[in-house]
Amino acid sequence: MTVTAIDPEQIAEFALRLVRIPSLSGEEALAAREVAAEMTRLGYQVEVDAWGNVIGTIGAESGPCVLIDAHLDTVGVTDPAAWSHDPAGERADRRLYGRGTMDMKGPLAAVVHGVATVRKRLSRGRVVVSATLAEEMIEGPMTAAVARRVRPDYVVIAEATSLRLARGQRGRAEMVIETHGRPTHSSRPELGVNAAQAMIDVILALRGQSLAHHPVLGDGILVLTDILSRPYPALSVVPDSCLATFDRRTLPGETMEDVLAPIRVAVDKSLAAAEAHADVRIAEDHFATYTGLEVNAANFAPAWFYGEDATIVRQARAGLLDAGLAAELTHYAFCTNGSATAGELNIPTIGFGPGDETLAHRVDEYVEIDDLASAARGYAGVVLRLLEDGV
Repeated sequence: MTVTAIDPEQIAEFALRLVRIPSLSGEEALAAREVAAEMTRLGYQVEVDAWGNVIGTIGAESGPCVLIDAHLDTVGVTDPAAWSHDPAGERADRRLYGRGTMDMKGPLAAVVHGVATVRKRLSRGRVVVSATLAEEMIEGPMTAAVARRVRPDYVVIAEATSLRLARGQRGRAEMVIETHGRPTHSSRPELGVNAAQAMIDVILALRGQSLAHHPVLGDGILVLTDILSRPYPALSVVPDSCLATFDRRTLPGETMEDVLAPIRVAVDKSLAAAEAHADVRIAEDHFATYTGLEVNAANFAPAWFYGEDATIVRQARAGLLDAGLAAELTHYAFCTNGSATAGELNIPTIGFGPGDETLAHRVDEYVEIDDLASAARGYAGVVLRLLEDGV
């Protein structure tokens, strides 16, 4: 299969327009409008769902469906003066600089333009491009909503892979542990139970936790990310509550209970000789999308992985080779919306995108224009292979 030529300048111009529109999580309305307008111009059937996700479709309702997902939101910029290029978007030779150029408005622009080139070439099936919300806040719920709506046979996550093919990722659980004691004046600590000191025992116990290993994705991880005792500030008061948050990176097959059960055992053991007790739970996220709909979701994103012989991996590699790309295999080091499609909904999923993932959320984030063009060719090649040969 030969993939239709791509116009790098059109992709770069669209990507830069998107970067220049601020779109923090929950504030994506203007960026969504821009994506919908570009999709319409390129011949997509466009709708915006109740949450505010933009959904563009090319092809027929009958036959298989491929969903390609890219999120609209970005993290913020704390110190624009630290950037050597404008964080609100700037072109320098063959690079685009700015917040979201790589994560992930550049990849979104490449998807929209790349998929548009297959519009008159599909003999069956359809491809759906989703520009989804609030991924930087919580991975998965918005993409799951789109997937349940369009019922894809395959999913492509457009996060950066340096133009390689990602076939999995570790998952992520935000785990909260709260110790409870009894307050007293700090001059008489023996009359109370210090929840902060109890948390120290908990943290030391968890440092010795044995976690699973995956031959490709690596080790499960448990990292303490923040801790807060209450009352705060404690003015001559022994704290009666202490809350710690842990980032737990999971491996394929691990469930919420798999994550929580051994932690609860270790916590109970560490506090057995104390009067303190503790609660262990998965954190929950509560927020509203820009359309005003409320989202309530456990902050648990499952891991996923596919072997080299999986149909989606084989056909996607063939599609990348059709597009003149190396089709090297990799996996994500971070969590993506693939946790929803592969980890939760069991839809075959791969990742492919332009840009270096290590630039995410950093000063002077950038993406190469030539990589955007290569990615656009790659998306077209993957779609054609999956729709023609995959099912």
